[in-house]
Amino acid sequence: MRWENVNISSAAAWLGRFEDVRTAVEQGRYGAEVAEAEGYLGVRVTDTGSPADMAVTAGRTALSRVPDQIPHVELLMHASFGFQGIDYWSPAAYIEQRTVGGSASAMEVKQASTGGLAALHLAAAHVTAGSPTSSVLVTTADAYRLPVFERYGSDDGVLRADGASALVVTRQEGVARVLSTVLCGDTTHEGIHRGDEQWSDVAGSSGWPVDVRQRKQQYFDRTGLAGRDVGMTLIQGAQKALHQALDEAGTRPDEIARFVFPNLGLPAQRMMYQWEANGIDESRTTWGWGRGVGHIAAGDQAAGLAHLLETRAVRVGDRVVLCGTGSGFSFAAAVLEITAVPDWSVSSD
Repeated sequence: MRWENVNISSAAAWLGRFEDVRTAVEQGRYGAEVAEAEGYLGVRVTDTGSPADMAVTAGRTALSRVPDQIPHVELLMHASFGFQGIDYWSPAAYIEQRTVGGSASAMEVKQASTGGLAALHLAAAHVTAGSPTSSVLVTTADAYRLPVFERYGSDDGVLRADGASALVVTRQEGVARVLSTVLCGDTTHEGIHRGDEQWSDVAGSSGWPVDVRQRKQQYFDRTGLAGRDVGMTLIQGAQKALHQALDEAGTRPDEIARFVFPNLGLPAQRMMYQWEANGIDESRTTWGWGRGVGHIAAGDQAAGLAHLLETRAVRVGDRVVLCGTGSGFSFAAAVLEITAVPDWSVSSD
């Protein structure tokens, strides 16, 4: 979808404390060879607390950064993947009440790791259809803690991190103009994240921590497929979203100043987004930042954008691409044009 007069007024992130991956290697939680291959330096970690409170902090920071005045927020959308602190409640309403308050509607977006970009896509549609002063606050938050999830061993190719992000989307001028957003999917291999698991009546009936690696192997054993088969689906979907977003924005890969990819391990990033074929070198990505953060589920893209703006790594006129891939599988991309480089402090450290 190509957009006109849709802007991002501000961006922010809140991240857990830095934990050196060497600590996990020494503890036997993370294989030394795997650590070297994936390239992470560290991952952001929290011990307690609701992800919803992390989203509140990120949301308040984003709202405080909006130029001139607090916007008229008509809608809050919260994207997350995992447990938000309490069973059977509305984290979106909780976040809304503690950020914008008032009568704004609050809803959740459950699209796994593409949830943040899916919410951006929906926010763009909302402000386009709304009044000239309407705005949407998009938040994300997740935490991957034991006993439910072993961030170093429950899955392959990615370290899961604890953190939150926020964007304010509006028709009024801000820090970036949204040129295009694309959502697409390919559910051919949705079963890879189920494996041979049976339906259960309560969470955790199969035991903790979640073992995504085992589910993947069960899927391969049952179907006779191999990793390369699923890998091709991931590559094709990611490339479809990326290039459609670029085409709709009227730009090419070599015209993009920075790419914000999901904070996967380096081999997975390079493969899925075809760095060599697209002429992408590491200096044009946020890998230097992401390798010290880890994958914060739906929030990598907004947090990466906040990082670029906070560190003044982009200039007015630069075009930035945000990309995401989620289990199932879903794919998303957005093309932005930087319209202002604000004087923000670094909020995500």
